[in-house]
Amino acid sequence: KRRVLDAMALSGRSRLPALFRGEVSVEKLSEMMAPQKVDGKWRKPELSRRLVAKVRKAWLLDGRAWPFEEERTNYGGWAIADLPPVKQKGKKVDRNKLEKQKHIEGRMKLMPKLIEEYREKFRAWRRCDGLSPMDKTFMTPKQLRTKQKAQQS
Repeated sequence: KRRVLDAMALSGRSRLPALFRGEVSVEKLSEMMAPQKVDGKWRKPELSRRLVAKVRKAWLLDGRAWPFEEERTNYGGWAIADLPPVKQKGKKVDRNKLEKQKHIEGRMKLMPKLIEEYREKFRAWRRCDGLSPMDKTFMTPKQLRTKQKAQQS
């Protein structure tokens, strides 16, 4: 049977082993964790947050429940489970994904026709269509390009 040690029994030696083993009462442990007002001045807690975390870890590893566990809250003290449901707007990319996919499918159906038009236009440019045979014979390639660009404009 575990015995509960009082503050006097803990004062002469290290308190951590007794805290780890759970030999200190929950009331005493809560006093040691809280800051106290003495003669109108606040004193820091006997156990720092780091030591409290160590004691808590030891208790949980030992299979005991930590009596000071608080339910995690958010949004000004509301319990997360009690928060009203919020409609998530999401990202613009995700909202427009279906529209974008439909647009791409429509454009892909037109693609063979557009490719053929482009190739025919390029072939005509390479053949120097629209220029006289005399121009093709006596002009340099640079002169042919400049004349073709002038005709397109």
